[in-house]
Amino acid sequence: MTAIHDSSPPQLLHRLHLRAVEPARHATLQQIGRQRSARQQRERLRLFAMTRARPPVFAYWSAALIHGLPLLNAPPATIHVLAAAATEGAAHGVVAHRRTPGTAPVRRRDLLATTAGETVAALAGRTSFLEGVVLADHALHTGAFGEREPLTTRAELVGAAELLADPAERRRALAVARFADGRAESPLESVSRATMALAGAPPPELQLQVCDLFGVVARLDFCWPGLAIAGEADGAQKLQHPAFRRFPEVRQELAARAERDRRIEQTGLRVVRWRWATGRRLDLMREFLLREGVPLDPRTRLEELGLTP
Repeated sequence: MTAIHDSSPPQLLHRLHLRAVEPARHATLQQIGRQRSARQQRERLRLFAMTRARPPVFAYWSAALIHGLPLLNAPPATIHVLAAAATEGAAHGVVAHRRTPGTAPVRRRDLLATTAGETVAALAGRTSFLEGVVLADHALHTGAFGEREPLTTRAELVGAAELLADPAERRRALAVARFADGRAESPLESVSRATMALAGAPPPELQLQVCDLFGVVARLDFCWPGLAIAGEADGAQKLQHPAFRRFPEVRQELAARAERDRRIEQTGLRVVRWRWATGRRLDLMREFLLREGVPLDPRTRLEELGLTP
């Protein structure tokens, strides 16, 4: 079922950021497109492996695709493998990375790749703190009720980060490994928590359960009880667009959200929401937090994260 009717004109489909709704799954069409692209890229890796005399061990972004790790930015067009020799090199769209001491490769989707822990640590070292946190949170995630097997453990992440040869990469990967939290339920929650930390916000409580006299009201993405602020990383604020209000499903969802917020605020918390545009940009997150009354101390937080020079 979708949030539009089958008879909706193609122009509407092209113009609006639509939201596809399936049982227990919500995704925008843009996200579905990225997932399709990931499948195509994995097929490309499989075809590449078939041309090699020996099965290649995929690494970095290629390994992330094999493990199904969420990438904050599009992966490079190159294929990344571990070098058979001790030296690195690149040719014909294939980048060979120097092998480092670590665990044996694992087989996923009938392909060999570095372990999830090694993959996350390597990418955390070579990308940004934000991208690393998105990867690490997903790798540690166990589901809201512990129903999911994590891809790695914090100890494995730390161990893999400590083996990185480059000091700057090692420091950044260790910061990610120590900051990561498997309770994050979406990349938007992960990247928001990372930008909050870089902005200097005090650590929020995650997935805090709020109750009233009638029972459980909600599990909050973020909460600062001392500030009486409940923070929600809202990836669906596009539903507020007037074009969606004529759809019964959208009106019902908005009404349920309004009722949820009302019950939360009756417990003494003020609900604030932000979306991707704010969540992934440090400058916008800093402005948002200051406007909402969250105190910022970036120097102290960066020292706590281990990201100071």
